[in-house]
Amino acid sequence: MRSTKPEADIHAIQWAIRRLVQGSRKTLIADAGAAVPEMTPAAFVIMTRVVDMFPVSPAAIIAVTGLDRSVVSRNLTALTKQGYVVSESDPDDGRVSLFSPTPDAAAKFGEASRVNRDRIATAIGDWSPEDVSTFVTLLERFNKSAYES
Repeated sequence: MRSTKPEADIHAIQWAIRRLVQGSRKTLIADAGAAVPEMTPAAFVIMTRVVDMFPVSPAAIIAVTGLDRSVVSRNLTALTKQGYVVSESDPDDGRVSLFSPTPDAAAKFGEASRVNRDRIATAIGDWSPEDVSTFVTLLERFNKSAYES
């Protein structure tokens, strides 16, 4: 007779992931609103990727966010017009634009990133170093197995 424990474990993992995603989405919306109240969550995600990865191509942003090419293109155009990012031609392929944050945008979004890191530090504040290490290892392993080919 087959045990139902593995099924119960998978169900518990599924619900934990849903709670994590929902919490992340709420945090994303709150962070976007705090950093730049008029910025959409998609623009905020793109902007944080530009800050973290610059100089970065639209293709690289698409690869890490999973956003549609048109969403990334439209938002990069708007972020450029709003003065959050600047673009330059890729020295290796002049057909490709690379995007970087302006100094003011880098500071503003760096602060939003710091707030998020502080939130995580608070959440794991009473964990042992071994628990933190195990969590990181298992989360990276899960993400690689579940989401990376």
